[in-house]
Amino acid sequence: MYVGRRMTRNLITVARDTSILKVKNLLKQYNIDQVPVVEGKRIVGIITDKDLRQVSPSPASTLSVHELNYLLSEMKVEDVMTRRVVTVTPGTPIEDAAKLINEKRVNSLPVVAGEELVGIITTCDLLNVLLEFMGVGLPSTRFEVTFPNRKGEIAVIASLIHEFDRTILSLVTTAVREGSPTRTAIIRLDGMDSSALLQALRDKGYRVDEEYRGREGVS
Repeated sequence: MYVGRRMTRNLITVARDTSILKVKNLLKQYNIDQVPVVEGKRIVGIITDKDLRQVSPSPASTLSVHELNYLLSEMKVEDVMTRRVVTVTPGTPIEDAAKLINEKRVNSLPVVAGEELVGIITTCDLLNVLLEFMGVGLPSTRFEVTFPNRKGEIAVIASLIHEFDRTILSLVTTAVREGSPTRTAIIRLDGMDSSALLQALRDKGYRVDEEYRGREGVS
């Protein structure tokens, strides 16, 4: 899956000369925590709620609400925004975007095609992708299997699941690491009772955790 399939396309943006007060109101109105700064269709910066907190007067200030709003209305976005923006393209793999967000410690990545801003992808978007791929929210059985780190083991596990006439809703494994003796798979199956299958996996020598039954968004 690529960023272009999950990004938000209908963007709230501001210009360099937008007042900080207006940005503050926009974040509150749309329940967002960042907004790109543009010139035409080109992104030139980004401003976040953290930026606003850093330039806002202290809560202990003796200024009146009117005075606070005046100060914020006089301050412009270009005085506060982050100019070196980390971006991705619509063709960036989702997992690469997640890695970048984690490495750069940001909450979102503007999406650009050439020099044009075409969307934004946030940590919430990426979390929704993870939940979707894990099958969370479906009536299901979730369990973990630890197996020898050698070729063909996943196929053996999948074949056994097939013998019990169960459907794999999701299967995620740890990466293959040279020298590691085992790997672990998180498996989610249709249906709510997998006790016989889990015992069959144990009988084959696999380590299986306790069965957990998830339904209606709880996993």
